[in-house]
Formats: sequence, structure tokens, C-alpha cells
Amino acid sequence: MKLDLFVQKTSNLQLKNQMYRFAVIVIALAVVVNSYYTYKFLNEQRIVVIPPGGLDEKVSVWTGGGDEAYLKMMTRYAMGLYLTYSPATVRNQYAELLSLYHPASYDEGKTALYDLASKVEISNVISVFTLSGIEYLNKARNILEIEAKGVRSLYSKGQKLDEKTSSFFMTVIFENGRFYITEVKDVEK
Repeated sequence: MKLDLFVQKTSNLQLKNQMYRFAVIVIALAVVVNSYYTYKFLNEQRIVVIPPGGLDEKVSVWTGGGDEAYLKMMTRYAMGLYLTYSPATVRNQYAELLSLYHPASYDEGKTALYDLASKVEISNVISVFTLSGIEYLNKARNILEIEAKGVRSLYSKGQKLDEKTSSFFMTVIFENGRFYITEVKDVEK
């Protein structure tokens, strides 16, 4: 850069240094602003999810949660795996359901689900759950308690054993945009 505005060389050097300082300050401010907005948008980023088979409406997930359509879809999926089964499918369904469990509660869930699977296989019972309603309760910033209401029918050898209106509570955590189950409990009405 050649700046010869002033007669003295020191004045020209001072002007060059001031311009360099100004350029460094502008670049530093641009980096700080860019970093702030990158962090902000990263945490507010939403992902559009379209599962195989499609959806009736668009769903989105972000770092600390998901919209209502996503919660309904995941609740239907988890409750279907948990409550609609036959002795031939129960182990595979519970293995798939365990993939949704949070690592901290995986061992507890595995024990409970495989004990239940053993009882189903021994008793040769078929369960069908018809979902009638879903309600959500925010317990904390990224923790939800989901209540799934419906009618559960049990069959054995083609005969209806029981039909009850039941509510199932599922505690869910969102971590890094992922839906994790921590607990599922049954409340019969």
C-alpha cells in the first residue's frame, strides 16, 4: 500500500498503522458477530423430518424439543411397539423400542421389557391398543410427560380375555434433537 499524503514519512506510517488497526478491528468484529449468529442459529435450527411412507403434515425437531406433530408421531410409534404385539413379535418390537430409550435408563427398560416379553410368550397373549388421545405436560425445559389414552384389548387363542380403558404415561427427554424415553408406566381406569 502506498500512501504519500503527507510530506513526512512518519505521518504516512502513522496513517498506514491506523488503517491496519481499523481493518483488524472490523475483521475482529465481523468474526465475533458471525460466531454469535452461528451459535444462535445452531441452537434454533429445525430439521424437517419425513419418515418412510410420508406424513399428513410437516414435523420439525430442534435441540430441546419438537413440535406437536412430531410428538404425536413418536408417541404413536412408541405406544404401538409397546402395546400392540403377539407372542411372535413381542421381542423384536421391544428391541426396537429399546433403541428409543435414554442411555441412563436403558438397563432398567431392558429388564422390564424383556421380563414382560417372557410373560407374553409364556401366556400366549395378543394385545391390541387403540389410541384415543394424547396429552403433553412440560416438566422441564426438555423433559415431557406424555399421557396416551386408549382401549387395550387382550386375546388368547382367538378369545377376547379383557378390554380396558387405560392410560399410559411416558417420560421423554430431548437431547440434541433426539427423542429419548426414560420411563413408561401403566395407569388403568
